[in-house]
Amino acid sequence: MDRNIRTVDDVLRLLDGLFAPEADRWTAGAASWWDGFYADRSKPVPFFVAKPDENLVEYLDHGVITAGRVLDLGCGPGRNALHLASLGFEVDAVDLSPAAISWAEDRARRAGAEIRFHCGDAFALHDTELGGPYDLIYDSGCFHHLPPHRRVSYLALLDRTLAPGGLFALTCFAAGGMGSELSDTDFYRQSRLHGGLAYTPEALRRIFSDLTEVELRRMHDEPPESPRFGEPFLWTALFRRAARP
Repeated sequence: MDRNIRTVDDVLRLLDGLFAPEADRWTAGAASWWDGFYADRSKPVPFFVAKPDENLVEYLDHGVITAGRVLDLGCGPGRNALHLASLGFEVDAVDLSPAAISWAEDRARRAGAEIRFHCGDAFALHDTELGGPYDLIYDSGCFHHLPPHRRVSYLALLDRTLAPGGLFALTCFAAGGMGSELSDTDFYRQSRLHGGLAYTPEALRRIFSDLTEVELRRMHDEPPESPRFGEPFLWTALFRRAARP
């Protein structure tokens, strides 16, 4: 007889286990899947390019984001972390995949960039290596790989590590563009995430309603010769945490 549910974390781990093992893209057990994804650095994957997101560049160019401490969630090969470090930001970058972190470290060495890379589950690291507070938390493609119940963990991470007055910037799959549009309930019935979840602007505003919206728009489409990365099937969102009274 199994009677082990006592805490919220117990419930979250139980819900993790309702998904088929091959659907996992968010726990430490998913590292091998992501390692396979990043193994061939020459694959024509759009975000393998060494270019920062166009929205991030725009925020920096317009002075919306200024120097400070940054946490890059799901940093992949490190393209956004490198851009921020080149501008004087103090950057922590985390990813589940050792292959992704190794690639990002190679890029950082070549660029002479100082970045603290962390390999592991951000939800498990936030009380130790990712203690914050961060002036900016940047997520380019991590959030939409989480199952619905892990939004609870994600919001808790923001609450614990984002500084008062700090900014949270996100890019994620846009409904009608890319990602699954199944209801939250149906993901548990099918035990799969179908590559990632699509979101509407209304859903993002509701999920992050404790933060103040600065901007929410489609990512601009950037041509191959552009020094910026941009794909129109993504939302870009920028939210600010309230400053202390």
